Amino acid sequence: MSVSTLRLVQELKNNNQDFEFYPTTADQIKTVVSDIKSLKGRFDFTGRYRETVKLLDIGAGDGRVLQAIKESFSEDEYFKIDPYAIEKAPIHTATYREKGITLLGTEFSQVNFISKNCTIAFVNPPYSDFNYWLSTLISHLAFGVLYAIVPERWADCPAIAEAIKIRGIKQTKVLAKDDFLAADRQARAKVEIIRFSFQNLDEDAQENARFRGRNYKPSVDQQGTDPFQLFIENELGLKKTYSSTNEKFSEYEQRERIRKAMETEGSESYELVKTKGVLWALLDNYEIDLANTLEQYKLISQIDPNLLQELGVDYDGMRKGAKEKMFGYRNVYWSLLFDKLDAISNRLTTKHRQQLLKTLSSNALDFTYTNALYIVQYAVAYANELIEQSLIDVFQNLTSKDAISRYYVSNQHVVKDDWRYNETQKKAKYLLDYRFIHSNWSNFGSNSYEKGLNEGARHFTNDLIVVFMLLGYSNVYANTGYEYVGYGDKVSIMGTTPTGDVIELLKIRFYKNGNRHLSFNQEAMLRFNVTVSRVLGWVRCKEDFATETEAKRTVSDAIWAISDDMKVTTASVPLLVSKVA
Repeated sequence: MSVSTLRLVQELKNNNQDFEFYPTTADQIKTVVSDIKSLKGRFDFTGRYRETVKLLDIGAGDGRVLQAIKESFSEDEYFKIDPYAIEKAPIHTATYREKGITLLGTEFSQVNFISKNCTIAFVNPPYSDFNYWLSTLISHLAFGVLYAIVPERWADCPAIAEAIKIRGIKQTKVLAKDDFLAADRQARAKVEIIRFSFQNLDEDAQENARFRGRNYKPSVDQQGTDPFQLFIENELGLKKTYSSTNEKFSEYEQRERIRKAMETEGSESYELVKTKGVLWALLDNYEIDLANTLEQYKLISQIDPNLLQELGVDYDGMRKGAKEKMFGYRNVYWSLLFDKLDAISNRLTTKHRQQLLKTLSSNALDFTYTNALYIVQYAVAYANELIEQSLIDVFQNLTSKDAISRYYVSNQHVVKDDWRYNETQKKAKYLLDYRFIHSNWSNFGSNSYEKGLNEGARHFTNDLIVVFMLLGYSNVYANTGYEYVGYGDKVSIMGTTPTGDVIELLKIRFYKNGNRHLSFNQEAMLRFNVTVSRVLGWVRCKEDFATETEAKRTVSDAIWAISDDMKVTTASVPLLVSKVA
């Protein structure tokens, strides 16, 4: 075993996370890559709009297969790969963010594969359970092609054969026979590398070349028999001739229903929140909602189809309703969980808050305890990258010629050396003044129904509130509602200092022409200037700052340390963990 793999396996064993981690060999990966390249020359994987190729590794381990395949196509601008993974071991998943891998699930048996789809799937499953893994993926996962490295006896498994038949797999091609005798982690298993597809990719390519010309590339078929269709027929017993209701599933209404239950004293959800925490209350409600939905549709399936048809209940509508509810509840509960991430989102400006929530919600993870913990840890790490950038973005947005009170001593050439002014301005180090005018396109809406400040002015003010919170002030708020602000009116941002005093941190007057007159508390602006200077690496110590800025006031240790205290920790999200624990 290689030294790095040996060390990784030992770490997995020490933490009880060695779930049959036998890394795919370089030769096995080469076989898969070679086949993908061959198919790519004859079939279209990206569609007419050049979508990225979604590559999913189930049981991805340390992600080496995903990285190797992606790297193999890194120079092909028309074949961009997005890597996704299902993986149980936290030691592996903790490395995914830095590797650019998106986690779609953890525990295999808890993953709802019916809601997952990909262009290319890969699996090197634990061989003690490969029958269950492979039959489940063939039955439930929507894919274009599926590559599997499994023991030679896979062909004798009735469950796999039944899944192939029901799902409509047209080709199972053995690409190579191999073993793990010379692998990073050795094993005696004799395996086959198989490609599963809904087309005979060899014959279909020849037929298309003959009848449509050499340049024609048909799309890789990702359909087969719809896995959700199989689910509602086999699991729920719903047969075509009837359906359910015309009611649309409303995520908003469901969120409000659940939120109200959790806040209503005396309800089961309220008691769960008090005793075990928000996360467990959400998980419990999710399981109940999902179970009730499945039970309702099973009951419908027992009603005489002729009676339902007579009542005008149509099958396609019921199928759509079942799918909307099952997948919709997942979105509802993730959204409710994100609402509780205010300890994170409150430290981000509008743009970065939206970026964080969009990234989190796009993962399409099933709503489970282990997935929720992963998402919180992911959110903490991701938010910490965005927090400093939020501060910098606001600082740079405020920057203008009039806003700069003075440049650093070492940057005086910026204003003196006219011929290089435009080139060096971006590299300048400077301090913002505590009073200046910020010009913008507008502050107020042009329509009669738009009351008060427009969206841009509101975001501008909210982002400054975030900045003050990052700078160590608490209970920061605007003293008036944005909808009541008129031409020339003032908005004061108030906050509590670390010593407990409530002060006016900033005064903004908004004018019709788009100008915003800002007057900062001088102590607050000092904190802002010092923190940004340190975050950007302009200065290394308090003495540097004093020398470079010719500061008349000494920077205290508390102000200098602000940038160390801005980051979020998992302890900042206490509502998500069990209060009992």
